[in-house]
Amino acid sequence: MIITNKKWIGLLLFVILLSCSKNSGGDPNGGNNGGEDDSNDDLIGAVLPDWEEGYLDIHAINTGRGESQLFIFPDGTTMLVDAAGANVSPGNAIPPTASKPNDNVSAGLVVTNYTRHFIKPASNKINYLHLTHFDPDHMGAYSTSFPLDPTQQFRMTGITEVGAKIDFDKLIDRGYPDYNYPTNLISGATGQRITNYIKFVDWAKANKGVVAEQFAVGRNDQIVMTENPAKYPDFEIRNICSNGVVWTGSGTNTTNTFPPDPSAGSENVFTTAFTLSYGKFDFFSGGDLQYNGRTANPWMDIEAPVAAVVSEVEVMKANHHATLHCNGTAILNKLKPQAVIIHVFRDVQPNPETIGRMLDINPYCQIFTTNMTDANKPRLGADLNKLRATQGHIVVRVSPGGDEYYIYTLDDTNQDYKVNGVYGPYKSK
Repeated sequence: MIITNKKWIGLLLFVILLSCSKNSGGDPNGGNNGGEDDSNDDLIGAVLPDWEEGYLDIHAINTGRGESQLFIFPDGTTMLVDAAGANVSPGNAIPPTASKPNDNVSAGLVVTNYTRHFIKPASNKINYLHLTHFDPDHMGAYSTSFPLDPTQQFRMTGITEVGAKIDFDKLIDRGYPDYNYPTNLISGATGQRITNYIKFVDWAKANKGVVAEQFAVGRNDQIVMTENPAKYPDFEIRNICSNGVVWTGSGTNTTNTFPPDPSAGSENVFTTAFTLSYGKFDFFSGGDLQYNGRTANPWMDIEAPVAAVVSEVEVMKANHHATLHCNGTAILNKLKPQAVIIHVFRDVQPNPETIGRMLDINPYCQIFTTNMTDANKPRLGADLNKLRATQGHIVVRVSPGGDEYYIYTLDDTNQDYKVNGVYGPYKSK
């Protein structure tokens, strides 16, 4: 049978259209969601190259004991958010993941060594030390067996160990200076841990010239570039919420979502959250935001008012380690992340329903976890194979200007910081 030129052309166009439809379907990267087939693959097995000016780095530091993020802004300004250090017994009903790189290195020292390595080409200090809330998996546990700092004024654990060993300029948390709202942190079960932390804050102010401040919701001028801000006018960090106060989305205006007596709330409801923007690239970090308890107390759904004011992002740090009762449909529908970074340190993280919601919102969502227990893998079912990586430090490296980014995973079995996974490039929207 003879096929005319017009028929050949029509057939060719049909094949091209069919191919395009298979590669799109809502995929933000047109079918190219990264993977280990990029020119950056020659980095595998090598130490991650240093940050360079113009790039934005976001590191998920894996200690196996909670959450810690290191940011290096395009001008070299640095910010450390939290310094994991929970002390959960392996015999706990909800077991922890393995300590990284091993049990002989404290979580604070892991974060210290990692931070020292990566901030050298930047400001070579921590410009902002930010604590989202006062749970051990974010600030460090407490025990009288922990070593004292060289001046014998406080015990080094998590954030206090990092701050004792690396110079920093400003400390920002949700409770300064009184630490008594929405609950009195100095009394009760948290008393020793918070008293030790306050001793650290006082020491840093008196001996290091550190400035301490309470996280100021609504502002976009509390966390700013300090090295060369004029060169990067399209960079911004906006403080979204803390202690139940939430930005309204207009100017620096805020609204209080808590009742007159919010003492029934938890640290997770009191947590801070912020967004970061660099050109087209946007990132959301929500600490331990959750909605647990909202049936009886609607105000405990702190994700709801946050969802009302945030917009789409390229990458988000999962709220509350992607466990149950967080990362709800409302906030995921607003953020619509291309990629999600999950800091895992317990056997129930991430939760299967939570992962399911992320993939329902975006079937092409690139999900990375710092850890994954063998017991949790079968709970995730078929979704386990949809995760891009499940072990190691995770680094989001945004190219100058913010138009694209790569995600790297680093070996966490030692402190050499060698690349074992390269994903991208991903295009910013």
